[in-house]
Amino acid sequence: LGSRRGMEDLEEFFKDLDSIFAEVKGISDTAKQDKKFDEANEILNDIQVEILSIPSKSEKAEAKKKYQDYKKRLQSIKRKALLEGGEKTTSNLSGLEKTKQGLNKLNGARDMLMGTEEVGQKILSDLVEQKETIKRSTATMKDTNSEIRKSHSLADKMGRWFRA
Repeated sequence: LGSRRGMEDLEEFFKDLDSIFAEVKGISDTAKQDKKFDEANEILNDIQVEILSIPSKSEKAEAKKKYQDYKKRLQSIKRKALLEGGEKTTSNLSGLEKTKQGLNKLNGARDMLMGTEEVGQKILSDLVEQKETIKRSTATMKDTNSEIRKSHSLADKMGRWFRA
């Protein structure tokens, strides 16, 4: 029941993200877009916490994949908004407004970079974990093979003794 509730919460979070993604497409003001992006990032953080509480490995894997997909979608939408924002600059903006827009764009690019770095760190962490798992499996396999050889040798000796 707890797992089911967690999955329902996740689905609500994903619906909220879909709604934010749709809203952002209709917003041309970068400050308002940034607020929506912050809201989406908060929801993604909530999803990460929720995923940790899922006991079922298959459901957890499915939720992680969906989380990664939504995270990539957010980065893509941010990137697109950043590029479109650069094209929409108008000549009637004051120097201060242009500076603010430029700063917002830089902050957006920095956030995107940090998100990419976070994904890279997670991948490296997963690879290290998988490497350790493979090392343990290899060691266990070697120990098992050694024990099988000993058992085989003992069985041979017992067979010779029995025939004698």
